[in-house]
Formats: sequence, structure tokens, C-alpha cells
Amino acid sequence: MTNHLPFSLKAFDLPLINNFSRQLLNAKQKKIALVVQGGGQRGIFTAGVFDAFLESGFDPFELYIGTSAGALNLSSFISRQPRFGYEFIVNYTTDNEFFNLYKYLSQQKSMNLDWALEEVRSHGAIPLDVLKARDVLKHRTALACATRKDTLQDIYMPMYQDNWCEVLRASCAIPVIYNLPVNIDDLEWVDGGVSAAVPVKEAWQRGADLVIVVRTEPVLLPGSEGRRFDDWRSKVETALPEYIERLSLNQSLDKVKSLHGELTTKFEGWKSNWRDKDPLASPEQLEADREQTIESKGKGWSLLSADNIERFLALTGNSKRLEVIDMLNRYYSTYQGAHEFMLSPPEGLQIIQIAPEKSLKSRALLSSKDDLEIDYREGKLIGREFVSHFADILNETSAVKRSK
Repeated sequence: MTNHLPFSLKAFDLPLINNFSRQLLNAKQKKIALVVQGGGQRGIFTAGVFDAFLESGFDPFELYIGTSAGALNLSSFISRQPRFGYEFIVNYTTDNEFFNLYKYLSQQKSMNLDWALEEVRSHGAIPLDVLKARDVLKHRTALACATRKDTLQDIYMPMYQDNWCEVLRASCAIPVIYNLPVNIDDLEWVDGGVSAAVPVKEAWQRGADLVIVVRTEPVLLPGSEGRRFDDWRSKVETALPEYIERLSLNQSLDKVKSLHGELTTKFEGWKSNWRDKDPLASPEQLEADREQTIESKGKGWSLLSADNIERFLALTGNSKRLEVIDMLNRYYSTYQGAHEFMLSPPEGLQIIQIAPEKSLKSRALLSSKDDLEIDYREGKLIGREFVSHFADILNETSAVKRSK
């Protein structure tokens, strides 16, 4: 039985899709979960997918789980507000009031998440429809992932309860870039992506038979994920001088260079652990990865990294360095685990990954509006394709009760 299906414009394998569909047609009713990855402004792809779902009235999901920007996008999907995610990302997260890199590096002015979240409250400019969302959730469960700061454990908080805005703040509290404490139940919380960037295991543990995962990065083949980590420190150090020089903030480079000795041992240990976890990587594969890394150094990284700008920027901070390193270690180890889980789900679980064809043009922060528009359109296109192939089958298969 096929239990994993990548679904993107690039991985559009019609025979495989048809085979997967036939399996669903012959199955009993299923508990279907929707799991949403974060990624900051790259969540614009998810906003496009969800707008395609909303325009078709497609929602067979009994369980929703989102991390960080994924939780924000889920909020407007559950409240049945098309274009909400698009407007929030394009018009609010690109505003200098939300985040200004110059002020962050020169004045330590952090991301103004509170300002943005005020706009989605009942008195804000783009309020979420809380009453509608609660009606939708009468027979469903929605959870936002946040990370306990003391243990770095992923915890899943109910959405759209009385503290719904604080829950979103906890899930989106990027370490160091957002430096205000988030306290719920006498505990301090940080971004859910630290401990569960793609919380698909949690959906399975809560009884899901079929999990639809909306990604903000391409689905990688087995063995290719280690390439993301190889020589990560040197990539950061290569990219920072060029970008900071453009801002005339060379003093910030000294902060980064001062970390070199402190990080070396940690990085080497992580790289060894990463390779130990990858039984598919041969010595030839590792050598090829190293050669590709060396070859790519001269090309530069756009704005530090299209993958993890929030965490690379965190390294420029002058305090709590080891705390940030531990968070990075937790992020990479749990990400690798989720990646392997999705490619090889346990028996009885099926997973479909809706993903972009290739790396999105937008970044976690500081994306251009043109790039955001392109990525939104790709998300909407692939969302429509998914609906055309699976809506009827999943609506028939879903065990969820619909609110009238």
C-alpha cells in the first residue's frame, strides 16, 4: 500500500495520485488531520493553498495542528476568511513597524509581533472571526504548537479559547528576534518551530489515519536532507559580511566572528550526529555534498538564508548564545525526525505532503511583495489541483461531523 504521496507541480505523478485515490475510496471512514508548517513570510504559499480550499468549501479535517506562521494561517482558514493570510503577510509582516533589520542590528529593536497581533483582535484592522471559528470547531480540534523554553519540549495548545491571541503569540515567538517573554500557565514559551517545525507525529499520536501536510519548502528525497546542515557555520559567516556591509553595520560582524570559537565544537558534534542518523548517505554521497557546498560558497546566500533567517539572525545577538545554540540543535534534530517520519509513515497512517515545486522566492522575513505574490499564486494553483483530485474522495471518507 502506498502510504506517502508528495503533491506539488514538480512531483505531479498522475498514476501515483490515482493509485493513492483508489486506496482512499476503498477505505473505511478516516480521521483526517491538517498539519501546517511555519516559515514566517513563506507562509504566503500556505495562504494560497488555503484560499483554494476555501473557495471550494473544502474542509474534511477533524484535527488541525499548526506551528508558528502555520498556526496563524490555520486561524483564518478555520474562521473561513479568504485572503486574510495574504493580507496579513503582505501588508503587515512587510511593514517596518513589524521588523526592521537595520534597527534590529543597530538598536536591538526586536520584531513587533504584538503590534501585528493587535490588528487581528476584534478592535484591529483585520479582525479574525472568533465566533465563526468556534462554531467550526464544535466537532473538531485545533492546536497551535509552542515550545517550552525551559525544556524545549513541544506542547500543543487549544486554539480559539479565551487566550487565543496569547497562544498565537507563543507559537510565533521567534527566539531573540522577538525578545519579549511569553508566559502562559506560569511557564515561558518560544516559537513552536524550535521543537516541531512539522508536527505530523503529534497528529498521528492523536489518532489521525490520514494527514495532509502543507509545507513551505520542497519535499526532499531520502538522503538529501543532510546537505542542509553540512558546513552550516561557514555558510553563515560567508553570507553575513556581504549583507552587513550593505547596511554599513560592520560592527555587527564582530559579534558574529566572536562566536566562531565557541561554536566550533558544537557544530562538529552536530554534523557527526546528523550523518550518524542518515544510514542512506554513503561516503561518496558525503563527499559530493562537501564539493557542492564549496562550489556554492561563491554564489552567496540571499539574506543570510532562505531557509532559516530567523535563526541565523539570532546568532548576531550578544547574549544567551548557548541558549540559542541549544534551540538550533533541538530544531535540526526534530526536523530530521519529522522528515524521516513523513517519508516512511508507520503502518496504518497515510501522509500527503502539499509542497512548493522548488524553494520559494520569499524568505522568512524581509521578502519583497513581488516574491510574496509569486509564491501565493503557486500555493493557490497547487491547492486547486489538490481539490480537483481529492476533494470528493476526502469529503466522502472523512469521519468529521459538519456544523450546520
